Amino acid sequence: MAQDEAESTLELPECPVCLQQYGDVSTIPRVLACGHSTCEDCLTQLQNPFPCTIRCPACTQLVKLPNPISSLPKNIDLLRFSNTSKSSKNHVSTQKYDKDHVFIKPHTPKNHVSTQKYDKDHVFIKPLLWSHEFYSIWKTWVLPEDSLVIESNGSVCYGKVLKVSNSVSSMGCVLKENEKVSLLEIGYFDELNKGSCSKFEYSYEVKVISVLYGLSEGERNELESIIKASLALHVMSKVYGFWYNMDNHCVYMVSETFSGSLLGKMGVLGNAVFEKNAVEKVSNAAEIVIVSLDICQTVNDLHLRGLLPGCLGLSCFGFDKFGRVYVDISEVLATGRRARKTLTEVFFGKSGTASEDLLVRLRNNMVEDCVFVSPEVFFELSKLDGIVIEGSSRHHVGYGSDIWSLACAIISLLVGKPFIEEMQNYLSYLVNAVRDEKGLDFVRWYVEWRQQIITLIECRLGSDFIDIKEILLKCLEYNPANRPLISELWKILRVLVIKSELDEVKDLKQETRMENICNCLILGDFCQSINKVSKQSPRCTDDTSAVDNVNGEEADGVGNFGANKDVVEGLSCGQVKYTDLKEHLNCITGLAIGGGFLFSSSFDKMVNVWSLQDYSHVHSFKGHEQRVMAVAFVDYGGPLCISGDNGGAICIWRASTPLSPEPLKKLQEQQDWRYSGIHALAVSGSQYLYTGSGDKSIKAWSLQDYSLSCTMNGHKSVVSSLAICDEVLYSGSWDGTVRLWCLSDHTPLAVLGEEAPGSICSVFCLAADENALIAAHENGLTKMWFDDILVKSAKEHDGAIFSAYKKEKWIFTGGWDRTIKVKELSRDGDQIDAVPLGSITCDSVVTALIYWEGKLFVGQADGVIKERANEVRKSWSGISSLNNWVVKDYYRLVNSVNSFEPQIHDLSDEQLSAKTVEFRRRLREGETLAHIQAEAFAVVREAAKRKLGMRHFDVQIIGGAVLHDGAIAEMKTGEGKTLVSTLAAYLNALTGEGVHVVTVNDYLAQRDAEWMGRVHRFLGLSVGLIQRGMKSKERRSNYRCDITYTNNSELGFDYLRDNLATNHEQLVMRWPKPFHFAIVDEVDSVLIDEGRNPLLISGEDNEDAARYPVASRLAELLIKGLHYSIELKDNSVELTEEGIALAELALETSDLWDEKDPWARFVMNALKAKEFYKRDVQYIVRNGKALIINELTGRVEEKRRWSEGIHQAVEAKEGLKIQADSVVVAQITYQSLFKLYPKLSGMTGTAKTEEKEFLKMFQIPVIEVPTNLPNIRNDLPIQAFATARGKWEYAREEVEFMFRLGRPVLVGTTSVENSEYLSDLLKERKIPHNVLNARPKYAAREADTVAQAGRKYAITISTNMAGRGTDIILGGNPKMLAKEILEESILPFLTQHVPEVDVDGEPNSQKVLSKIKVGPSSLALLSKAALMAKHVSKNESKKWSYQEAKSMISESIELSQSVEIKELQKQADEQSEFYPLGPSIALTYVSVLEDCVSHCLNEGLEVKRLGGLHVIGTSLHESRRIDNQLRGRSGRQGDPGSTRFMVSLQDEMFQKFNFDTEWAVKLISRITNNEDIPIEGHGIVKQLLGLQINAEKYFFGIRKSLVEFDEVLEVQRKHVYDLRQLILTGDFESCSEHIFKYMQAVVDDVIFKSVNPQKHPSNWCLDKILKEFKDLAGEILDDSFAGITEEALLNSLVQLRKLQSVSIDNFSLPNLPPTPNIFRGIRGKTSSFRRWLAICSDDSTKHGKYREMVNFLRKYLGDFLIASYLDVIQESGYDAVYVKEIERAVLLKTLDCFWRDHLINMNRLSSAVNVRSFGHRNPLEEYKIDGCKFFISMLSATRRLTVECLLRYWSSRMESQELYI
Repeated sequence: MAQDEAESTLELPECPVCLQQYGDVSTIPRVLACGHSTCEDCLTQLQNPFPCTIRCPACTQLVKLPNPISSLPKNIDLLRFSNTSKSSKNHVSTQKYDKDHVFIKPHTPKNHVSTQKYDKDHVFIKPLLWSHEFYSIWKTWVLPEDSLVIESNGSVCYGKVLKVSNSVSSMGCVLKENEKVSLLEIGYFDELNKGSCSKFEYSYEVKVISVLYGLSEGERNELESIIKASLALHVMSKVYGFWYNMDNHCVYMVSETFSGSLLGKMGVLGNAVFEKNAVEKVSNAAEIVIVSLDICQTVNDLHLRGLLPGCLGLSCFGFDKFGRVYVDISEVLATGRRARKTLTEVFFGKSGTASEDLLVRLRNNMVEDCVFVSPEVFFELSKLDGIVIEGSSRHHVGYGSDIWSLACAIISLLVGKPFIEEMQNYLSYLVNAVRDEKGLDFVRWYVEWRQQIITLIECRLGSDFIDIKEILLKCLEYNPANRPLISELWKILRVLVIKSELDEVKDLKQETRMENICNCLILGDFCQSINKVSKQSPRCTDDTSAVDNVNGEEADGVGNFGANKDVVEGLSCGQVKYTDLKEHLNCITGLAIGGGFLFSSSFDKMVNVWSLQDYSHVHSFKGHEQRVMAVAFVDYGGPLCISGDNGGAICIWRASTPLSPEPLKKLQEQQDWRYSGIHALAVSGSQYLYTGSGDKSIKAWSLQDYSLSCTMNGHKSVVSSLAICDEVLYSGSWDGTVRLWCLSDHTPLAVLGEEAPGSICSVFCLAADENALIAAHENGLTKMWFDDILVKSAKEHDGAIFSAYKKEKWIFTGGWDRTIKVKELSRDGDQIDAVPLGSITCDSVVTALIYWEGKLFVGQADGVIKERANEVRKSWSGISSLNNWVVKDYYRLVNSVNSFEPQIHDLSDEQLSAKTVEFRRRLREGETLAHIQAEAFAVVREAAKRKLGMRHFDVQIIGGAVLHDGAIAEMKTGEGKTLVSTLAAYLNALTGEGVHVVTVNDYLAQRDAEWMGRVHRFLGLSVGLIQRGMKSKERRSNYRCDITYTNNSELGFDYLRDNLATNHEQLVMRWPKPFHFAIVDEVDSVLIDEGRNPLLISGEDNEDAARYPVASRLAELLIKGLHYSIELKDNSVELTEEGIALAELALETSDLWDEKDPWARFVMNALKAKEFYKRDVQYIVRNGKALIINELTGRVEEKRRWSEGIHQAVEAKEGLKIQADSVVVAQITYQSLFKLYPKLSGMTGTAKTEEKEFLKMFQIPVIEVPTNLPNIRNDLPIQAFATARGKWEYAREEVEFMFRLGRPVLVGTTSVENSEYLSDLLKERKIPHNVLNARPKYAAREADTVAQAGRKYAITISTNMAGRGTDIILGGNPKMLAKEILEESILPFLTQHVPEVDVDGEPNSQKVLSKIKVGPSSLALLSKAALMAKHVSKNESKKWSYQEAKSMISESIELSQSVEIKELQKQADEQSEFYPLGPSIALTYVSVLEDCVSHCLNEGLEVKRLGGLHVIGTSLHESRRIDNQLRGRSGRQGDPGSTRFMVSLQDEMFQKFNFDTEWAVKLISRITNNEDIPIEGHGIVKQLLGLQINAEKYFFGIRKSLVEFDEVLEVQRKHVYDLRQLILTGDFESCSEHIFKYMQAVVDDVIFKSVNPQKHPSNWCLDKILKEFKDLAGEILDDSFAGITEEALLNSLVQLRKLQSVSIDNFSLPNLPPTPNIFRGIRGKTSSFRRWLAICSDDSTKHGKYREMVNFLRKYLGDFLIASYLDVIQESGYDAVYVKEIERAVLLKTLDCFWRDHLINMNRLSSAVNVRSFGHRNPLEEYKIDGCKFFISMLSATRRLTVECLLRYWSSRMESQELYI
């Protein structure tokens, strides 16, 4: 019985994760490497951040995890124990959770790792006065200490933003550098009492939080309401956060402010009313009414947010940069404070403490500031001071109180000074009524005063504005309930501005009448006087006096360290006690504690020993010859002290008394030229000493025999720090990474902090304790990992961090800035944070830290170490700012170019052009491009100045140098990238190998070739242009030019077509070296945006065209969610079981995937066309065709079609004619294409965000070229909307507002559909605008639209403006406007074929754009040119098409820019039988251009004064780079401008990538109930931008995968194309050699299948060899060979082996027919001998005893086949030319045939290998392996078919003309 009770109370073994007892199938205990057991299911579900490693849930040790998990051993003992106790199998003990008072959950989830160890140690208990929730909410609003500076003081201070941080606020608006802000006092944080220690100072963050925590609950509630309102309202100044001023210890609320003030403009507005005539009076009064409307709107919005100011003044309102009225919340609160303070002083005057001076002061203050307070608010304020007025309780403060103040503000603007005087009377009487407690007398007086105000209004305004007078009279009612709503006042005011019959009055959202308002600011706690928060500890409430310095003074010696007694307790109370210990002569490098001693190492080559009892110096270890870098203590067979120096010496000292002067053992690490000594030491409990060294390795030394056990490699730089925790060794390095090593077998476990090249930040020290790892870096950054997951990364020190230490919940870091930062580890659920508590100021640089029993030991440095640390910091700073260093270096080139400029300037045109010949001569003589670079750049600069009128700026010289060096030049929009390209193009063209300037479309290529080509032609270089539709002859000629302009697609297709050519004449590129140097314009668009779409040349296949319409009809029947599911991110479709069943039923097939009747591909494509390919988004329908819209440029691409049947599916969906299906003939990606260039460069405005991708894929750096003028564009905060409707409405409102101002606006949309939706919204508001998208009616006027987009009142809506390729010039583009005027005047007379383009009549924007004033001389020239054009077309019978006429005008314009005016005038005046139309048009253009330049210049200045171009982005793109391109349209070349992006959570990007935006919707709903109101919160925007970055990473993964897969095909493609070009361009001899090699290879394949070199020929399948060889050769073999039998061949081989020597010349096997037509002559014998050498050196033959016999057999049969082939050709009688043409044709056709099939197979393989990932196989590796097999098979089949076709052709040439079947 007792035994049963004992068994029942015995706890059964259970899994530490799921708490289930072992024994079931799902709870089999598996033993980990650390010895603990966990059930198998939990091991599969536990999250492990690194592959093949896991943290033991019992001991938290990081151990290896094999794959599969079932390979781990079972714990048989636990299973046996569980099986003997089945009766208690389901019992789960919760005793340990009952003891746990940190985590209160009674049951741990199955996938949750036990944290019992941490709960027991109380590591995460945080005894702050404030809760973690309070801290986490308010800390995000703390602004950085160095972000602001105060410029003026007052009740509201004003300051300027100095520095912008990425973490300014998680929800507030983003600060901008040099922005003006207002600061309102919130509270004070006082200094400590006298006598306190000055060493410790609370952290900046703690000070701010302490003040906020010290506010009353009412104050915090009001503050929260204000912040929420500032986030939601665009009419209220934004609250940025809270800032602590170190000078006066005050915490300020920082908010937005603008320069304009309504109080400052009061006089101007008031005087405007008093004009001489009534018309002017009405007009000017309307200005006041407009301002009043904005004031009403502003106050109404405050009321809707629950905010009631209680008193309003004109100083509370201001004007933002757009001229709109906004409310300054800081001024509202400051006004309330001033009014309340002054009234309180006046009220207490009734007791005799106040005088009439106070009353005068009240009147002056409130009247001068135009502050208006209603009677009921006065009475409520008196109640707060204990004064109750008779009759005052009948009326309560409410919204009506603000209406009274609002009416007074409007009256003060209308009436002016007389009303101010009446307000003085009002205040005097009201104060006296309060002081005398005679409220009823005041009511009677107020009625009379109100009547006087009405009289004043009538006197000033006369009989006009009757409605205003009536509504203002109601607003001044004494009873607040009788006052009208703000909306009623707003309606009356608005009717005066906009007549009701012309515009329907839109109601304001009306506020609800409320008798009592809890958020009346002037009555709330926030307007009381500010209290000071005592600077006592936020932890300790007891008074604790400071402890004096033990030594009485601080030590000034070098190499000292202080020990702080009970430092944790002292820090908690804000006080520190310290002692200085001084013995070292140089920098302290390490500290260690053990055996009752403190050990310190130093640069002075000594290790000092200190007593921990009295801190006295005990001993010095002196055995090192170099600087001691680290020290450690271990108790292994006795206490030992271990030290290491930078010479590689390790000394082991006895650490017990008596202390020995000599080391017990001295070890020495091996050294080489890389070695820089030992930098770190660590000792494990497994009897090993670990050293981190300068040779990038970690060495493990056995403490038993002090031998070197192993060396661990992996770091790329010095191992600077070591730490051991939970049987894991952590190593930090200067390479910026932390590596984890298993202590049991010293194998690597994981790598933390791996960064891409260019962003390395060295790790200087590590601290590890209880699953937390702290890594400190050389730039002051600290990173914290918990359970190997990065939880925090922050820069906390100004300079390098040399030491870090962690103990329990305390983290200490110290370094270059001579401070020790103290942080406390806190945990709230899964959230872990390090809260900064404060800092300890030290006397020198902190180099070592250690914490022991409440004491913190600090090792410090002197000036020597300070100097050396500065060197390290400087060097790493140079690496991190590599771009600045590179640009600075380029300025040496700029100076050299500038030095050449004077002498180049003096050259004549002929001398300048001759420079090209000189440069080429110097290159031939041995100089390099680097030698002539500076002078060549100076020559190009001078040529551009003479021919284009443009001189390269210095920064453009830098851009040209960047391009020449094979890098990417990032230059902002408008900085002249096109001109920059001339520098590098000219310099590299001097070699004569050709330069390609690649643009994104034909238009830009033609423009640049004509424009920049003038410079190159002037300098003697030839310029070519490749355009769509050119013939091969034209292309070949243009590619032979020195510089060729083309677009990326034409270049790629020319390369592919050249590799499909069947003869040499069809080649167009520079073979054999078609690629030399390329400059890619918009390189990010070409290589990244279009990198996902490979270039394809396809053939046609009509076999399955009829299936597409059937599949399309079926797709309409299928329902999404029921029959199929979609994945927007990768455009994939998956049929459900129901969908498959329905499809098979409808198609009458039993299997959709049946190879004989395949329907699956067609159904899937039909569903994709239905779901993913939207009309007017991805394509448009024109002339019965589905045309693709380029998603990057918004243009229609008529020649492009989707592959893999997608285009046919779209045609079937739209009911169009199904065009032929496509079969890939040739393909290449842009990445692979441009990798063919030995030297590649590019230019763009946005590439820095993709620099890592360029470096990784192309090894091309990105260099930011400085702008010529500073960029002053204002990028406004991104606005987030919950719904798309709200976004579009707000976009329409912003466009309308900008239009009223006259500013040009560019709106960027992502699709045709969106652009036309916004266009419809603007049409409803009758706002003229232009639309630019893929539709023909808009695309036809693209150039005109872009040219006018910068003009005043121009509104442009464009899809993907980033791809339009033309700058937007403020005021308009004069050249394009002049050309437009010419074409309008002359084209109708030149041609009758002007196309009728559907543009919906005159473009809308033309209705409001200012007309170009053409001067009289220009008008005369226009008339003359038009008349001449009319006569030419009639009298000379010239018929021009529309395009020919436009080309003629363009040529004339180009003539005007290349010929002097005098010469043009001379040509125009010459008498000829033909009219000089070209020169006349050129002269007309010059004259009109002058008028346009003048007009555009004046209009541009006006637009600049208005603020420049305003860009609105209506959606975030899938890349930040595209957004930056759109932003770059504004603010070009130092122009003013602004941008605004608007996003909604319903945008396509968030839906497409299935991003979770529910959190944002909830957050917006908490801030505002109106879904259409924008949110500019930094937190929301930051999260949304984070989603955009995730999209970038996704597409980068696609491009990376495409490149990796294409690299496999790239090698194969290069082999095939090189072989093809060799065949195509080689001579006849090389073609024959290919044939002979093919024949020998085919013979080898026949032999290898049937022989074994290791076995006797009798074991070979000789009969099979003979049969297959005869079948191959066919009829070309003579009769003698046909009689060879297997026995004869065997006997011949046996006899051959017996021969002593064999002659290779005229070789033949014994007793077998000799080779016919023995090879004669040098060429024949040489060819035969080469084949024999190739056979002997062939490694594919197996080694064996009979290998030579195999080679002889290969030689005999190969020669016999080749000789027979030559005999047959000779007998045919054809000449050698015809024979070689046949051979070349066969070689090319067979190669093309099999290469085409190989491409199809490889494309199918790339899709198939993805499935293999489910079998834990790498798809890329599988693709490489199978792709290699496919390629080898393809080459073998090509050779076999080539030989068979040739043999068949020549053996039966008269019967068939086909080369092969």
